[in-house]
Amino acid sequence: MEIVLKKLFAGFDGFSVEFSLKVNSGSFTSVVGPSGSGKTTLLKMICGLTKVERGRIFFGKKEVTEIPPEKRNIGFVFQGDSLFSHLSVFDNVAFGLKMKKERKEVIEKKVLQALKLVHLEGFQKREVNNLSGGEKRRTAIARAIAFNPDLLLLDEPLNGLDANLKEKMKVFLKELSEKTNLTIIMVSHDIDEAFYLSDKIVVMNNGRKEQEDSPEKIFLQPKNDFVKNFVSDYILVEGKERIVNGRKMIEGKFLLPAKKGKGKAFINFKKTNYKFVE
Repeated sequence: MEIVLKKLFAGFDGFSVEFSLKVNSGSFTSVVGPSGSGKTTLLKMICGLTKVERGRIFFGKKEVTEIPPEKRNIGFVFQGDSLFSHLSVFDNVAFGLKMKKERKEVIEKKVLQALKLVHLEGFQKREVNNLSGGEKRRTAIARAIAFNPDLLLLDEPLNGLDANLKEKMKVFLKELSEKTNLTIIMVSHDIDEAFYLSDKIVVMNNGRKEQEDSPEKIFLQPKNDFVKNFVSDYILVEGKERIVNGRKMIEGKFLLPAKKGKGKAFINFKKTNYKFVE
């Protein structure tokens, strides 16, 4: 579902968020920026947890600005997962469906479908306290998608995970986006996460939008010094295809494994990450 934010405004304690944005149906959009830039506040405005003082929110052609959160059909994964420790995985994922008073057989079917999507088949009887960090995060995502939301909001979904688990979760979120065709908005302070996952990146600072563009344009054509400094860990390198010991590589100033790339990549030297853009 297409999401349109028209001149949203909310202010409190001397801070305000003022924002417009169009999110294409089925796309993955990341809102990035430093801590305190208003990213989480923006998500709460979209889902109705923070009151919009001015502006309008549309889900498709329907305006939802004044509609309460529970009627907006949004899945929201909060920081820290917010799982119920006294409930099993099944009951956590089923919580929203039970609140909607779905039939028992419908609940079971949708919970099992959601668990399959997040690769937690067979986990329904597990206690939450016995799950790993990644399993808890995926349980929270399963709960958020079990009732077929029109929009999935992710608030720092990879925050607090160790490096290895974070990489696995990035691959999982990419796969989830491609398999479900869900419209997803994620907020993060980590440009690397956004670059890997997103169709579009929005850079935010002090409650305002600095730039909205494709990942490639954010890096190649930053509109101001703030955006340029925010993405400065990456540089663009170019090279040519070469086969080394039977593996496709890109050779230029650096030699990179390249199953899909053809010769142009961004490299983040601080995190030794890279992503091909051609």
